[in-house]
Amino acid sequence: MEPGIGFGIGSALSWGAGDFFGGVASRRTSSLAATGGSQLVGLLVLLVVLGVTAPAMPAADILFTAAVGGLMGGLGLVALYRGLALGAMGLVSAIAASGSIALALLAGALLGSAAILPIQLAGVLLVIGGTVAASGATLVGVNRQAVLLAVAAAFGFAAWYVLLDRVAGGNEIWVLVVNRGSATLLIGGAALITGRGRALASVWPLVSAAGVADVAANIAFVLARATIPVGLAAALSGTYPLATMLLARGILGERLPRLGLLGVGLGVGGVVLISLGAAG
Repeated sequence: MEPGIGFGIGSALSWGAGDFFGGVASRRTSSLAATGGSQLVGLLVLLVVLGVTAPAMPAADILFTAAVGGLMGGLGLVALYRGLALGAMGLVSAIAASGSIALALLAGALLGSAAILPIQLAGVLLVIGGTVAASGATLVGVNRQAVLLAVAAAFGFAAWYVLLDRVAGGNEIWVLVVNRGSATLLIGGAALITGRGRALASVWPLVSAAGVADVAANIAFVLARATIPVGLAAALSGTYPLATMLLARGILGERLPRLGLLGVGLGVGGVVLISLGAAG
């Protein structure tokens, strides 16, 4: 199997785990505090990696683009967690995940990225359909603001995908450090200003787990887009709601609906098609 496919799947599993731990933490404190704390933990992990590997610092324009990407991703994360807090968590997650995939594919095509084979496009469509189907059964309490926040999150995540792809080649660690640093300043600063970080100590293990998982997902995604088009890497990593749902089922005992089972099947089928196209 193409290494990029494996890294893409790994990023989905890690992001799914990170969202699960972060979601559980957000039930006990504010989502802004939980997100800011996880970003800080991830930044500390990346700084350790930076110190150990000691790569050469890239040009200023690359660092600037990485910082902008971090801000876009951070804003997307804030919009996602706010939308999840308003209800219809499955729908909000599905719109954010599948929308960011579609937008990243469109941006990749407009920017002249590598062509996507028909079989891989079919796989991407299955991935999107699987994500929506898996989340559709939890369609409760939908409101206009939640949907708009999900769309905003999709744009933020898509911008993160595309901007990271533009500058990560050969500069992965520095790009991720600057990327995470700008997001930490944005979200963590907002949590401090609003005074919502006071209860963070009680959920620090969960927040730490979320931060480590999120960084692992970032690194896996960077490695994935090094060998496959960014749109395909985004499609694979975009299956993370399925991983979150399965963890909730296994750990919290949440019921897995029929649409959830269908979504898992479609997601796995999509990964297979994408893998076959890459192998061919």
